[in-house]
Amino acid sequence: MVANHQSFLDPVIASLGLPRHVSPLARSDLFRGRFFTWLIGSLGAVPMKRGTADKSAIKGTIRMLREGKAALMFPEGTRTRDGSVGPFHSGMCVLAARASVPIVPVAIDGAFEAWPRGRRLFRFRPVRVGYGPPVFVRGKKGEDYRFISEQVRSIILDVRRAMRAVSSAQ
Repeated sequence: MVANHQSFLDPVIASLGLPRHVSPLARSDLFRGRFFTWLIGSLGAVPMKRGTADKSAIKGTIRMLREGKAALMFPEGTRTRDGSVGPFHSGMCVLAARASVPIVPVAIDGAFEAWPRGRRLFRFRPVRVGYGPPVFVRGKKGEDYRFISEQVRSIILDVRRAMRAVSSAQ
């Protein structure tokens, strides 16, 4: 699963109500402090060193995906500063291609308003999650990954627009 990243709520919100466990990938420096380490560890979060090709995290995630488990990635690399969806990195394509699994686009909307970057505590606001059709990476080469990343981002933007249209019509 690949989602836009609006707030610290996203790893829980993106998989809430799904019939299976989903392990989010999280930057390794979040695994500091007893409480937060316990919290993200209880989600089954996989630590990944930011800004590097973290080989052990990549291999572990590929192994997990091949075993039929689900992972959640945030290809923007960080939470949004203004609620918009930033450019996507293409590492998700590498993982999906090597594990022979599809990418499932996940659109999150409203989490930014509930807990924006820089705010100490969250507030209760409506949050919506929508899922797009799977995008298959099998058989693609590295030069296709940038295009696929943009395709996944575009699906997320479309799903988000559709969710907003439905909620404003109600």
